[in-house]
Amino acid sequence: MATQAERRQSTRGRLIQAARDLFSEQGYEATPTEQIIAAAGVSRGAMYHHFNAKRDLFEAVFLTLSEETIARAIKNSEHGVSPLEDMIQACFAWLREVRRPKIAAILLDQGPQVLGWERARDLEAETSLALMTMSLKRAEKAGDIAVPSIDLTARIINAALAEVALAALHNAPRVSQKTQEATIRQFILGMSGKR
Repeated sequence: MATQAERRQSTRGRLIQAARDLFSEQGYEATPTEQIIAAAGVSRGAMYHHFNAKRDLFEAVFLTLSEETIARAIKNSEHGVSPLEDMIQACFAWLREVRRPKIAAILLDQGPQVLGWERARDLEAETSLALMTMSLKRAEKAGDIAVPSIDLTARIINAALAEVALAALHNAPRVSQKTQEATIRQFILGMSGKR
């Protein structure tokens, strides 16, 4: 028999999954709370026990999806000959992940609109930015890079990756995956002082 904590976790998970499916298909604005509750098979009280508002539920969806996307990117990236190459390969794998329409709809399109740019950026700092910073520190320790500020470099690379992902999502400009990856590689290696 499931414990109370397990039942709460299950309810929360069903709400997040139902909202994720609906937000990615219909969009945040077009998805009423009642539809999420029905799709999750929970009561209104259960929904509001876990989330104060639909926006809070969206934030949980955004954070969960961001963490899952990063984890898949790390798992599916090739390992290089150095910490810097490992980071570059993880960047490529992340770009491949966010090309998936349901992921892009939430992380790239709706996230900054629903949460606001500042909150989306704060959540990013907890997930992808933290990982980028850690990767750059590994590369610095290995002697692969020497930059004045690891934190600023991590933010710049993250911003560049987000821009590439948005450009790919909206086909503006239309650039092949190979060209995107070559550009990202040259950009990162240029920042590192390596060619």
